[in-house]
Amino acid sequence: MTEDGDAATQGSESGEGGGSGLGRVLEDLRSLSGEVEAGYVVSGEGGILASTVEGGGERAGAMISALSSASTRRARERGHEAYSQVRVRAEEGYVLLTRLSDGSTLAATTGPEARVGLVLYDMRNARPEAERVLSGTSGGDDA
Repeated sequence: MTEDGDAATQGSESGEGGGSGLGRVLEDLRSLSGEVEAGYVVSGEGGILASTVEGGGERAGAMISALSSASTRRARERGHEAYSQVRVRAEEGYVLLTRLSDGSTLAATTGPEARVGLVLYDMRNARPEAERVLSGTSGGDDA
């Protein structure tokens, strides 16, 4: 990962995952839901695959990875394979996580007055496209 990448996209560390495709998914999410301040896709191993934050937001990526891991552990303690959504309220707003089918996480941050249900709905709608990009079946690269 580099510190000087495009604000909308950060390439994946492994060279897979279609960084520009994921960046497009995140930008589409931000356009659809004006309450999303920042968007991230974080791998199951904790690496940032894409981010709308200048420089990739490594600190936020580490926090999202930790939240995802803790949520997965808690879900397993309760007899589930994994979590589907997580909502965390902080002083500055919300951190919202949606688990993707490959174990990656689609995450968004919002302000404190966000309509969280609507943002989560928009994230659920963005999820299939993010999963297509991650699986390499996004239907071509027509940037």
